[in-house]
Amino acid sequence: MRGLLALVVLSAAASAGSAVGGDLVVTLAPDGSFLQAGKPVRVRVALENRGRASISVPNGVLFGQGLKVKLADGSERAVAETVVPAAAKQALLLPAGGSAAALVDLAPVFPDLFSSAGRFTIAAEVAGASAEPIEIELARDWTGFHVALETEFGEIELEFFPDVAPRTVSNFLSLVDRHFYDGLTFHRVVKGFMVQGGDPKGDGTGNSGKFVPFEKTGVKHERGVISMARQADFNSASCQFFLVHQTAPFLDGNYAAFGRIVRGLEVLDRIADVPCSVNPNGVDRGPSKPKDAVRIAKLRLVPPAGAGK
Repeated sequence: MRGLLALVVLSAAASAGSAVGGDLVVTLAPDGSFLQAGKPVRVRVALENRGRASISVPNGVLFGQGLKVKLADGSERAVAETVVPAAAKQALLLPAGGSAAALVDLAPVFPDLFSSAGRFTIAAEVAGASAEPIEIELARDWTGFHVALETEFGEIELEFFPDVAPRTVSNFLSLVDRHFYDGLTFHRVVKGFMVQGGDPKGDGTGNSGKFVPFEKTGVKHERGVISMARQADFNSASCQFFLVHQTAPFLDGNYAAFGRIVRGLEVLDRIADVPCSVNPNGVDRGPSKPKDAVRIAKLRLVPPAGAGK
């Protein structure tokens, strides 16, 4: 994890006769996408003139001109002027009530700084007007990682779809990386439907303390697919997951399916065959509570070929 990062937008002074300070409002905001290390890190820069006179600012600010990065050790990194197209090196005139905005991708400007996961605080100052700082968080890029799920019935290997479920995949693999699942159980087993586990309480009511915004991934709930369990709220998925034993199309679009078994379907069948009893507090009409605990011995990361952990 890198330390906090302050991003300061510096500009030339406003031209003579222009309004400055309280008349110019600068706003920063993330673009709403899921941010990952090594991928685009877009920040929205917006300028608004709330005064009665025009304000002149460098047009290059909409391309990142003048951006500086303050590192934890107090040093600074300035954006090279070459990031601004020649045609943009001119004044931007904001009339009274006028505004301008742009998305600035910080990743290609500071590829080394944004190549690792971490939290960053971003602030801006343009023509004497300061923006309210924002925090962004870059998640680790999990592209190509698999997970090996070890049980007493054998081992299952899973692959994931971060292209359609980036938040869900990141949440799950981050929990695996923390060894969150080691020693937990499959507390709900319904043969011909699915097996569900990953609950720290072991009864279907637990969570990790973090919830994932719902991602409608488009992945169908076919045999061997892994998907996130949730409560009635679509955004309540946390740590519990289920492996689809037999295709269940009625789940499609309602649960975030985010990967699939690539090795070990026979292990899934063995788990689905364990003797179960009716859970009086459960949602299933038939037997679904394993009579003997079906334990997840370990979930371990399997990095892509040629990559480190």
